[in-house]
Amino acid sequence: MTLSQVWVELHATRFPELPLDCGNEVDPGVIYSEDLRDWSGKATTPDQYRIERYIDRFDLRDKRILHIGIGNSGLARRFHKRTGKIVGTTIDDPEIDVARSLNLPNYEVLKQNKYSAANEDAAGKFDFIIDNNPTSPCCCIRHLAALLSYYDSRLADNGQIVTDQEGLGWVPDGSSRRWSFSFDDLAAVAGATGLFAHRMNGNVYVLARSTLERPSRLALFRHALRRARSAPVRALGGASRALRRLVRVAFPPAASE
Repeated sequence: MTLSQVWVELHATRFPELPLDCGNEVDPGVIYSEDLRDWSGKATTPDQYRIERYIDRFDLRDKRILHIGIGNSGLARRFHKRTGKIVGTTIDDPEIDVARSLNLPNYEVLKQNKYSAANEDAAGKFDFIIDNNPTSPCCCIRHLAALLSYYDSRLADNGQIVTDQEGLGWVPDGSSRRWSFSFDDLAAVAGATGLFAHRMNGNVYVLARSTLERPSRLALFRHALRRARSAPVRALGGASRALRRLVRVAFPPAASE
């Protein structure tokens, strides 16, 4: 992919600390260890939960979801029964193994580098493209442009690309802190791709081509019912965490000798 003048100027004016072109055509963006990337056996992160809570407000029965970085496949477990199709991508084999072991209907898993669309490609258009960590593994502006161009090519007419400030702002040790993007940074790169950025709340951000589709009143009502049914479970989880904190305070671990 050759960078347009818009991206070259954006790099010069807003992101001069970042490389314009890393020159890597094999595995762009893979800049930290597999142990840090692999989320197959780890708990779902708070930012991922917020994204899931956002899309839960919609009627998903005829929707197609592209989940970039499937982690523990928690999204697929949660939504596969009431979604038209979920396609998940990752570069890590353990995440693929866990996902395929679930044998969930309507859930397809592909090995793909999101910055080059190398290996298997996700066919078709998607109503929701979910990526809670679009920038921190990136290597250069050219491959960030390639990522957004790819997402745009897979976005349905009224589709949404959904991310969260926590993942957007996180960078691993050893990476340039400039890869920690703000909403304004996200809006700038979205504009270079012909997309518009929207703040949905304090954390969740959405990129779209035009006016956002809003959930129907019926979908919001069903979302509220699901939240109400899960409230006791969430309360128990919060109480359990609080109890563990109290135990740690009351009985601190012995100092090592």
